[in-house]
Amino acid sequence: MNLLKRCFLNIEDIEIEVCKNVNGIYFVRHHTYWSIVYGKKNPDPLYNCITYNLELMVNNRLSTIKWSGYQFKLEKICFEDGMEVETALIPLQMFEDFIHYQANNRGNPPDYECTRLAHWLKNNSLKELAIADF
Repeated sequence: MNLLKRCFLNIEDIEIEVCKNVNGIYFVRHHTYWSIVYGKKNPDPLYNCITYNLELMVNNRLSTIKWSGYQFKLEKICFEDGMEVETALIPLQMFEDFIHYQANNRGNPPDYECTRLAHWLKNNSLKELAIADF
């Protein structure tokens, strides 16, 4: 089981949970991505085909090949406060790539969370804020 630290960033009134593992690598839990893109919380891992859809995004939809072949898995993680969850972890930079893709390809209105976050990400990085919070 992975032990993670976490912080919550508020960007354009959007809450983003950023996690950091013991090796200093930053991630976003899948439920955060799902909430921002689809406006719903806690997708069903099997019904919503979480790992399949994430791998489809990485291998067939993102313009960069740097993430090709990345394999997602549902794993049990534990936070420093003792909370345990099962989730898929998305590397922080990949999460930013996903947000850019979704905002540019779904025809979302300007006030949509994904669109607002993508606009903010054009000139900023979540990692810079996360480093300051950890």
